Amino acid sequence: MRPETSKGLPPGVPNWLKKRRLLNDKELDPGLCRDYGEKFFSLGWWEDALEFFQKGNVADGLEKIKAHCLETGDAYLLGRLSKTHDPEVWRTVADRALALEKFHFARRAYELAGDPDKTAMVAGLIAGLGAESLEA
Repeated sequence: MRPETSKGLPPGVPNWLKKRRLLNDKELDPGLCRDYGEKFFSLGWWEDALEFFQKGNVADGLEKIKAHCLETGDAYLLGRLSKTHDPEVWRTVADRALALEKFHFARRAYELAGDPDKTAMVAGLIAGLGAESLEA
């Protein structure tokens, strides 16, 4: 069976094979990284955008990813961006995730913020939701 090709991809977006080759290129032009990162970002393909922004060390692109994480409560993407964020950044992401009912993201962000009480509270919410689904 043949791997998926670029069929169905928007114009100018590399397929998975070209993306892998680009990201493995030791001397990839930072401008190209910015261009691909922006294309992926505009499509909402956050992980792909992050990879290109990191590869090209595109500071403003990385800031856009961070802003997206703060807005959407995406603790896992923020963790891929960097493991060493200020605890307040993690708390902000956790609070946003909690408000959006993204409980697994909230729990992870509270853990990384070093807040065991809120981590336990969210873990309890997750456990309670699991019990509710068993009763239904």
